[in-house]
Amino acid sequence: MQSYGWMGEKANNTAAGILNGGKRMEAIKLHLTGELAEKYDIYYRVHTQTFGWLDWAKNGEPSGTKDYAKRIEAVQVKVVPKGNPAPGATSIAFKEAKIAYKTHVQTYGWMSKVHDGETAGTSGKAKRMEALNIAMVDSSYNKEISYRTHVQTYGWQKWVNGGKNSGTEGKAKRLEAIQIELKDSLADQYDIYYRVHAQTYGWLGWAKNGEKAGTEGLAKRLEAIQIVLVEKGGAAPGSTEKTFIKK
Repeated sequence: MQSYGWMGEKANNTAAGILNGGKRMEAIKLHLTGELAEKYDIYYRVHTQTFGWLDWAKNGEPSGTKDYAKRIEAVQVKVVPKGNPAPGATSIAFKEAKIAYKTHVQTYGWMSKVHDGETAGTSGKAKRMEALNIAMVDSSYNKEISYRTHVQTYGWQKWVNGGKNSGTEGKAKRLEAIQIELKDSLADQYDIYYRVHAQTYGWLGWAKNGEKAGTEGLAKRLEAIQIVLVEKGGAAPGSTEKTFIKK
């Protein structure tokens, strides 16, 4: 639930959630008890804002999202004899956000934060990104992520840790490139991939672990960015060709 987290268990015919509280439901857990639990498995999946139908969860596993601020819009529940196959895919029943980021954009100012591969910024509106803020959802890890931006006129800025702004505000200066890297335990667990939408070029390829993304010396604005953490050694989220263009 929005603001409240996981609520206590409820018995049959008892409401779960906050009635008339204006709070969205974001995830659920269901399980059977007694003789039913001995004979059947209960499967359930949710349709969530933005992500659509997630995969099937089972017997008390979480289904939905956490920290994305996405509401549940529909639920499906199926009871099947114990040990029978699941009614569908079960690999992604629950999504928990790991990284959050937001951009300061020409005309719009600071835009709402997004998570884990979602797009921050704009495309097709010819608006420059002017600053960027990246943070781990678990803020205790912010010291293990750092980044810097290349800014019109000023060039490469100093590295900053998670939760801090990189770039400028109120100076009408475009971001042109970015580098992001992980340290310590985060670097042991994950590779960080990121790609930018650059003026004229559109989406460039996915850069990784401190590589440069964007342009330099071409006077091209960044308009949007996507950032995602991938399990160490996992596949890139897309093409890694042409991540950075320098005059």
